[in-house]
Amino acid sequence: MAYSLQLLRALMVAHPDQAGDLQPHVFALEEAIETEPARCVERVRALFEAAHITLGLKLGLDFSAPEEFPKRNSRVIKTLDFSIDGHPEAKKINIAIQKLLGGINGTIGALAELSNIPGMRHGGAFGWATLERQHAVMLGGLCDTLVSFLVDIAWKRPALLEGKRPSYDDFADFNVYLDDENDEVEIAGSKFLPSRILYTLDELQYEAVRLEWTADQPPAQAGEETAA
Repeated sequence: MAYSLQLLRALMVAHPDQAGDLQPHVFALEEAIETEPARCVERVRALFEAAHITLGLKLGLDFSAPEEFPKRNSRVIKTLDFSIDGHPEAKKINIAIQKLLGGINGTIGALAELSNIPGMRHGGAFGWATLERQHAVMLGGLCDTLVSFLVDIAWKRPALLEGKRPSYDDFADFNVYLDDENDEVEIAGSKFLPSRILYTLDELQYEAVRLEWTADQPPAQAGEETAA
């Protein structure tokens, strides 16, 4: 029987309007577990990083500065609200679950260490031994559990995420760069800036390109692009 990331698949079924960008990552990881276990670390890390950026956009987190993989995961956990509405100790529940997930973050640190060993995600020599299916299944299960939980919490509580996205005007230099690199779009006589279109219609791609651009800037200019 083919391996299935059951929790992530259930999440996509429950939230079909938001699952489009998640689906390719899920299918790619399942395929790696079955046919290319040596690429599983690469796929697991890619899925975690995509989840971090996606949730970070909604939570107003700035990921433009270089940051270790576990620290980014920790910031997402600390920003989300895990309290249970209707319980008299809702705040204590939130703190306890954050602590629980904080402990799991040590596992994320180990994943980062594993992914940086030559031959586990990149590098290595021809003929070196690498991960086998049992390793891939273990890593897939870890990813399935934690990513699905974090994303499910965020998607079920849209009110927590409203209004926290950085403003378009916070990234003036980057917007100028986008507009210089792309032509204006004209529709029925009206002209629109490429940066404004990308920011409005595809926030994930806007943020991904912005992070790449920021990483290439001198430190002083990159600092200016940090959202307020």
